[in-house]
Amino acid sequence: MTTKNTGGVDIAIRAVLGTVLMVWAAVFADPHPFLALGAALVATVILATAIAVVCPLYTLLGVDTRPRPRAQPRIRIKAQPSHQLR
Repeated sequence: MTTKNTGGVDIAIRAVLGTVLMVWAAVFADPHPFLALGAALVATVILATAIAVVCPLYTLLGVDTRPRPRAQPRIRIKAQPSHQLR
């Protein structure tokens, strides 16, 4: 099982870029078939990584674009409770 390593902004950019490349490949398929095939393959990989939320290249490079959870502030506990009997 692989660990998720792409964040929301990264996924959105990949989805838009993959869609644009796929449309570009469909438009230019007739005059430039090999270029369109290459663009379609790249678009497929980009869209697959956006859907799977895992980028193999990020795994190799040790990159993680997910947002990190914020640290919770520590609550100080008084040494003696205020309701102590005197």
